[in-house]
Amino acid sequence: MVMERIAVQALKLLPKNLVSRAFGSVSEVELPPALQGTVNRVFADFAGVDLTESEQEPDAYPSLNAFFTRKLRGDARPVATRDAAQAVSPVDGVLSNFGPIVENTLIQAKGRDYRLVDLVDSGKYRHVFEGGHYATIYLSPRDYHRIHAPVSGDISNVSYIPGHLFPVNSFAVRNIDELFAVNERLISYIDNPKLGKVGVCKVGATCVGRIGVSFHDIETNHRFRRRRELELEEPVAIDHGDELGLFNLGSTVIVLIEHPDFAFDPTLATGQHLKMGQFLGGVE
Repeated sequence: MVMERIAVQALKLLPKNLVSRAFGSVSEVELPPALQGTVNRVFADFAGVDLTESEQEPDAYPSLNAFFTRKLRGDARPVATRDAAQAVSPVDGVLSNFGPIVENTLIQAKGRDYRLVDLVDSGKYRHVFEGGHYATIYLSPRDYHRIHAPVSGDISNVSYIPGHLFPVNSFAVRNIDELFAVNERLISYIDNPKLGKVGVCKVGATCVGRIGVSFHDIETNHRFRRRRELELEEPVAIDHGDELGLFNLGSTVIVLIEHPDFAFDPTLATGQHLKMGQFLGGVE
């Protein structure tokens, strides 16, 4: 317990945003092809990456960041449904928590909660999702790092909320108060005809150099950061499984679903590893 408290204090003192920007810059350095291929393969072995799913061999990626953000083969992630009333996992990762949003509260870990209004940093969206549902999915370094649409619909706006860059591993989730609501967030909002508003909250973390989206040039963790509420002039139409953005290492995505009658697939369980495109649930 004493060592945990010391580790938490050390995390709080670490200049996490600076470290993350530095790591992002280093990861983009391009080495000679033979050496870069070796670096990529060593990382893949260390992290446990399944190389059979990658679009290209590790030697083909000119930097470690290019390998982090690699695409997969076209058939590697079949999408379970195209039904507008149903949702799929937007990422590969561990389903750390999911369920209804009750009294403005989401569960971070056993005995540790946080508020919806703090996560979205908006009273407007707090009221939209209150009484709805959420799913929190953690991506480790071994996982595929691209983020996809959990539902079909129109992307109407994006919120960028600067914040800390604490790690989002199990230790930090157990020990950092309101972790997901104090870390940097980039939230894409999708208007779906059956499920209402669906938020895809991409949470930053230590060594995640930046988070970007596929439909705009907005990015996180620049040197000068400010809160932004981006209203898209033309909504972006997307379907289940379309690419939304990417992480540069690994982090967490929180899916927010407005519809109060959304029901998760009864086979889902906390701690289960999901694949992008896997069925999450829906409404009748």
